[in-house]
Amino acid sequence: MSRFCIVVLVLLFPGVNSSQAQQTTTQIWDEYMLNYPFAGSWNVELAAAYTTALEEPRWKALAFQLTPEYALSPRIDLMASVLYESTLQYEMLSTRELREMIGTRIHLTPFSRVLVRLLVRLEQRNLYYLETDEVQQSTRSRLRLESQIPLNKPTMFAGDKLWYLLVDAEVFGAVDQQVDERFANKFRFRLGAGYRLNYAWRFEFVYTLQTSRNTIAGDFDTMDNIFRFRVKTFLHPSKPSALQGNGN
Repeated sequence: MSRFCIVVLVLLFPGVNSSQAQQTTTQIWDEYMLNYPFAGSWNVELAAAYTTALEEPRWKALAFQLTPEYALSPRIDLMASVLYESTLQYEMLSTRELREMIGTRIHLTPFSRVLVRLLVRLEQRNLYYLETDEVQQSTRSRLRLESQIPLNKPTMFAGDKLWYLLVDAEVFGAVDQQVDERFANKFRFRLGAGYRLNYAWRFEFVYTLQTSRNTIAGDFDTMDNIFRFRVKTFLHPSKPSALQGNGN
């Protein structure tokens, strides 16, 4: 099932064609996610992320996101979030963003060894440009097909010292208009590895291939190589939850 999904994504979303990219960037993302599950069906995630591009002119951002999730059934999760992000787009251009999101996660294989899920999100983006006092708004859709594959255990919930793989692809689409920013996301493909030390601590390294558009300086496409280092903490080990957080 997972191999079929990957093939379908490659065929449907040709945004990773490097021949169309005019510039390549390398980014480092450091992320920490604190999860608080309760009442069996709820989880609240507080995520913090520092991201930066290694090329000059430097780009960097600091973001905080709060995401409550509710497991409506074994196949359907509901979620909402609010994100605040401060970004240095260029040396003389900084933005502040407030982003609200609603979404759902559809579990296609909830009882299988390989978990395949469809994550659908709709975001309202509000960007404030500090140097000009301008405000831009945009509604954006996000569609991600994601998979988790345990390596040394029969399932993703089979206990401690678990190694696993992450594979997913996501397409972005502006419903109305695109905001002006250094990296206006178009498509992401992610491949990563994770280690669940125990219920409370999980560590992930994820490589992301992203295509985006620079809508500030010349309106051109970029191909972005993103290396993500993620630490996840889960509270309430005596009341484990199947919800695993969301991130960005």
